[in-house]
Amino acid sequence: MRQLEPVGPVRATVHYFHPDLARGRFDIIEPERNSMAFEPHEVVIRDMRAAGAEVCLAEQGFMLAAHESRVARTRAIIETNSVAQLGDPPVNRAYYEELLPLIAQLSGAREVIPQATGLTVRFSQRSKRQSWAGAAGFIHLDVTQRSIERFLQFSLAAAGRPIAPFRRVVMYQTWRAITDPPQDNLLALCDRRSVPVADVKLYDAVIGAAGTALESVEARSCRYGPGHRWWYASQMTAGDLLVFIGYDSADPEAVQPFHTGFDVPGYEHATPRGSLEARFFAFHD
Repeated sequence: MRQLEPVGPVRATVHYFHPDLARGRFDIIEPERNSMAFEPHEVVIRDMRAAGAEVCLAEQGFMLAAHESRVARTRAIIETNSVAQLGDPPVNRAYYEELLPLIAQLSGAREVIPQATGLTVRFSQRSKRQSWAGAAGFIHLDVTQRSIERFLQFSLAAAGRPIAPFRRVVMYQTWRAITDPPQDNLLALCDRRSVPVADVKLYDAVIGAAGTALESVEARSCRYGPGHRWWYASQMTAGDLLVFIGYDSADPEAVQPFHTGFDVPGYEHATPRGSLEARFFAFHD
């Protein structure tokens, strides 16, 4: 695997929930019903390539892992997931199988299953190619205690085997680039310890057809705070994988790593970013 030198910290603009907005609505089904207002702020985003073990799941809630995939950059996975998927296409199943051992190792969980709502392929705005889900350009957490249950029940039903009763479930999210470095747009993650609960605000994400698990998902954004500490992984290669916690039933209201896509300063004409996301549920006794 080719090792790249860290680029180092950058100053970049990220988009926070506007302080005057009580609750938002992000609607890709009926965009005219959107009610999302943002407040841009320039922040320092540190490069976790230069941090080593300083950045970890147990503390910040995210890490940069090494993981090779045979299918992540294939035409089949991109074509299949250019539209929202609620089934279990063979190429998606193959990617899940590649990642399950890593999530089991990192989580120490008794069992791990994928979230059964398909993979998410995204491209930056400069890319000639787009999918059903554009690169997220605002700060968010994908689920709340209220909305996680629908994803969990859908995934348990699709697991194909019984899952023994559990005392704790943790959702792990993964993100990787499927285009070569350098990329024009990457994922920034905020140290979960640096965001007080008072900064968190709710919005509703309407991203799927009526009656599906994606119909309306309660999610979280946050207002600006000067103490927020941001990180990214520069120049992501095929062997790089970001892993971060999206939810933990042991503390369901806890802040997990807020994240957002951001344009990398100085790389405006670099390779338009393509990315691939997958989520997993890890069960503990």
